[in-house]
Amino acid sequence: MAKNKGVLAIDVGSSKVCALIGEEREGKIWITGKAIVPSKGIRRGAIINIEDASQVIKEVVDKALSQADCDIEAIYTNISGTYVSNVRGMGIIALKEKEVTPEEVERVLEAARAIEIPEDKEILQEIPQEFAIDNQRGILQPIGMSGIRMEVHVQFITVQKTALQNLLKCFEFAGINVNEVIFQGIASAEAVLTEEEKDLGVLLLDFGGGTIDGVVFWEGVLREVFSLPVGGEHFTHDLALGLRTSKKIAEKIKIEKGVCLKELADEEMVFEVPGIGSRPAKEVNQKIIAEILEPRAREVLELIEAKIEELKIGSKIAAGIVFTGGSALIPGLTLLADQILEMPARIGYPIKLSGVTEELNHPQYATAVGLLLCAFKNAELQMPQRRVAGLWEKIKNFFLKIKED
Repeated sequence: MAKNKGVLAIDVGSSKVCALIGEEREGKIWITGKAIVPSKGIRRGAIINIEDASQVIKEVVDKALSQADCDIEAIYTNISGTYVSNVRGMGIIALKEKEVTPEEVERVLEAARAIEIPEDKEILQEIPQEFAIDNQRGILQPIGMSGIRMEVHVQFITVQKTALQNLLKCFEFAGINVNEVIFQGIASAEAVLTEEEKDLGVLLLDFGGGTIDGVVFWEGVLREVFSLPVGGEHFTHDLALGLRTSKKIAEKIKIEKGVCLKELADEEMVFEVPGIGSRPAKEVNQKIIAEILEPRAREVLELIEAKIEELKIGSKIAAGIVFTGGSALIPGLTLLADQILEMPARIGYPIKLSGVTEELNHPQYATAVGLLLCAFKNAELQMPQRRVAGLWEKIKNFFLKIKED
């Protein structure tokens, strides 16, 4: 009996590496393999030790594969960090047949690819914003429309070449061939945002261990991406210093007792914090935790506020902000965001898939689930090597399907 086709998604983060295996069964995605291990060799989204990182990747993949019984047809992973950015491009062509065909769409997209980018950058993903035919703008599906001239506006997601090469070397050393690399924020958005939010306008903030990746949608289209050099590890570091304990203990306290708004802290919640080495333990209450975490949370939200002002998107994100990632669950974060950013905020939980879904219903799995969703949305699963421009094929196939229908 032939095995089911499966997709392997590997979320490479600063604090953890997570692997999910998804299979398509009766039109649904079933999770048949899952593993998560602490990161090594990765800091703030950057590879700092290829050998350590590759060993962790191999370990997590082996654990996931041991649970599944399928043929892996595609392997997707993510990249994040401040070396990911976006630039805009535009292509213009004259319509030969006075009607838009799939071939004409490909021609105008090819014209847009001629954009100049710095030598140290590489195009990771390419996302059309809109098409225009003659004087009519805002077209998302131009096939079959009549006109003389067509143009396309494209968002190019770029990444520093060395950062991408170092990530891929980790997989190469682990004996794994990656098919596609996706910006972490885009993957997480696929898992947690609703179509209504994307249409109305929304800012997704993915709290990773070392970075916060942001993506902005309005009118159903991705408009901006960015990354900030702060993340959940900064909260952990502050707790470790403030409580004079190990980072391992500080991380546990952050998850189990953390709160970043003093008004929500319970002074009667008292617990013991082990000291470092042979130093004695001490008792603290939750208010002390809040006094440590709130200043950091305010600083992070002020950085986000400055980014919103820099991009001039405040009036575009009517649906507000969605927080996801492991540290998004720190109590008080959304309330503090309401105060500082003056817009509604919610926690983004990944869409429920079939299989081991209860464990995955947590913001820390948003990227991994999103990678699977991106893979299954892409019809071309049998890919022999990494593709950094796979969305073009996906878009072209979409237009061809419309033509056939």
